[in-house]
This record gives sequence, structure tokens and C-alpha cells, in this order.
Amino acid sequence: MPLNIKKSDFVKSATKPSQYPEDIFPEFFFAGKSNAGKSSMLNKICNRRKLAITSKTPGRTQLINFFLINNDISFVDIPGYGFANTPKNVKRSWETMVMSYLEHRKNIVSMFIAVDIRRGVGRLDEAMLELCENFNINANIIMTKSDKVSNSEKAKTKITTKNMLSDYKNISNIQTFSAKNGDGVDNALRIIENTKIKI
Repeated sequence: MPLNIKKSDFVKSATKPSQYPEDIFPEFFFAGKSNAGKSSMLNKICNRRKLAITSKTPGRTQLINFFLINNDISFVDIPGYGFANTPKNVKRSWETMVMSYLEHRKNIVSMFIAVDIRRGVGRLDEAMLELCENFNINANIIMTKSDKVSNSEKAKTKITTKNMLSDYKNISNIQTFSAKNGDGVDNALRIIENTKIKI
């Protein structure tokens, strides 16, 4: 059965390990390009309009944001990557921040990576998948904005993506998702329910 989220609360923002909350709950983190709809996906999964901050300007969020779900699961929204107008010093800061998170956070059980279904998996998405594979982190590809394409295009893109990423052994799911019409929400919640473990 899908996870039933009854409670979702913002815990804190952080930029380095010393600022993280305790790592006592199974943790799912959300990644993706700055314009892929990552924060909107998190909000829709939690059924909260403004739990994670969304912005009209991609690349605006530059903090790691922690959320407590049902008092026994942790969600983490990491800064988006790949926005063309992001200054080089911000890109370096992102790399340092995310690498530190992956290296020090021992309670991570899975990643959700948002990929705009109209754009497909890009080089930076693959770099993120490689990072997770190096850290033995399970990954779920979430093809966002699925309301923008036809059902046949959704099916075709899923097959194309699966074939393209066949060398990655850490990918567990490739699913479509729409924060607008709710496509894929139950699937995402089911993945979380089936993946969470006791820490």
C-alpha cells in the first residue's frame, strides 16, 4: 500500500554536516535540475502546497532542507543543479555541499531524481546517478510534468529512459509524475513505503 502521509514538518536548513539534524530516521532525498519541478514534486507527495519552496527563478534554493514525515521518515530537498546563469562560485558551493551530505549522512535509503519528461535525462542527471551509485544509494527516476505530454509519449519516454540507463544498477524505478494532475503520486508513496527501513 502507498505511504499515508499524515504529518509533514520543516525541520531546518543546513549547508554543512554540523548543522544537520540527527540521522535517526530513514532518509529520502530529492534531487534534480533547477527547472525540473523537484520541489513541486515533494510538495505534491506530501499534499502540502508550500512545504518545499518553489521559485519562478530556477537555481534560487541554495540550502539543504530537511523535513520530518509522520515523525518517523526524513525527506531532504537538496539544491537544484545545472541552471545556466548560476555563478561559478555557487556551483562550487553546491558540489561541496552535496558531496558532504552524501559522505556524512548514513541514514540515506533512497533518492528521487526529478527529470522533466520533455527534456529527458541529461549529462548532469547522469552525474548525479553516478554519485549515488558510488555511495550505494538506491535511485528512483521521476519523469515530472507528465501532464504536458500524451499517454503514448509517456510510455515511449519511460522505455527510452530505461534503455538509456541500463548500465546503472542502482536504479529501482522509472515513473511518470505530475504535480498538476497527481499522476504518479501513489506510485511515489508506494516506493517510499516499500523502501523505508529501520535505522
